[in-house]
Amino acid sequence: MQSYYPKDHNAILEINLKALSKNYKFIKKNLKTTTECGATVKADAYGIGAIKVVKHLIDDGCKTFFAAHLSESVELRKISKKIIIYCYHGIDEKNYREFTKFKVTPIANSIDQLNLINKLNKKKKFNRGIAIHFDTGMSRLGLDENETNQFITNKIKYKSLKIDLVMSHLVCGDQIKHPMNTKQLNKFRIIRKCFPNSKASLANSAGIFINEKYHFDLVRPGIALYGGSPFLNSKISFHQVVNLKAKVIQIRSIKKNDTVGYGATFKAKKNMYIGTIAVGYADGFSRKFSNNMKVYYGKKPLKVLGRVSMDLMTIDLTPIYAEKKYNKLMYVDVINKYNNINILSARINTIPYEILTSLGNRYKRKYI
Repeated sequence: MQSYYPKDHNAILEINLKALSKNYKFIKKNLKTTTECGATVKADAYGIGAIKVVKHLIDDGCKTFFAAHLSESVELRKISKKIIIYCYHGIDEKNYREFTKFKVTPIANSIDQLNLINKLNKKKKFNRGIAIHFDTGMSRLGLDENETNQFITNKIKYKSLKIDLVMSHLVCGDQIKHPMNTKQLNKFRIIRKCFPNSKASLANSAGIFINEKYHFDLVRPGIALYGGSPFLNSKISFHQVVNLKAKVIQIRSIKKNDTVGYGATFKAKKNMYIGTIAVGYADGFSRKFSNNMKVYYGKKPLKVLGRVSMDLMTIDLTPIYAEKKYNKLMYVDVINKYNNINILSARINTIPYEILTSLGNRYKRKYI
């Protein structure tokens, strides 16, 4: 989202596009030679910045991109006239003209959407390629089992459809040995046989690394591109794409028994030096990090003290202040190699997707 106020230097979000390229190339090396590697760039490329990301991935050879909303898809089309853009949320009577105008491929998620496209094609108002999402276990988007059987049984009624891609989505791909993976794979194989002239896609970031059986014609990595691990318990690591630096905007000394922050949840056991940084829950750092996180000054960990507030966090500067290893323009690393999005997410029992997409729009962004 474009902001309408100037950025300052109190917090700088560094985005390493070389690391993004390395992750993309690493993923491609793990694919069958016949499998294309697309990219999921919904939610502003998981908060990284879709325009920069897509331009960079095009240079790396990526030709196919996935967005969630039509508005996101239209923004991608402004970047290039040549790329293939799929829109996860499908099509309706109010927006089908935009799909045609901007050459976006809708992913149909229901019989109703397929009926609409079929009707539009017969009236020569659409006549574009589509993708169809078959639900094989998520119970979210996609044709359910009854709709799938209804569609396949009556395919002759839908002969106007040009089906470029059939796809499904893994429920438990983040757990490599989960039996749901094999169950969904077998279901999808049966469906795919009914569409021999269409490409097929099942694997997201996690599915890519289960094994080659999940690759089919096209994979749709997302979080792995941006340095996040898609797994709950795997040691596969990716290059770190984001680094967040925050300026210490105030330093103060407190005495033994002084409290810090809302609710007085931290009470000093000794005289201390406290620093305040301009990052808070409005910038994507949940209150769950209150008294439960570290930032870094070089290799030195510094504890977050007290509650995270909307725009600020307080940190313990005592270890470096006592050693006089600081300066008045000092920055600390809130996200770095010691404190990456995987480590941070585990700290508050969430996933790296949430950490990344929650980063606010007040940071000054620096693309490397």
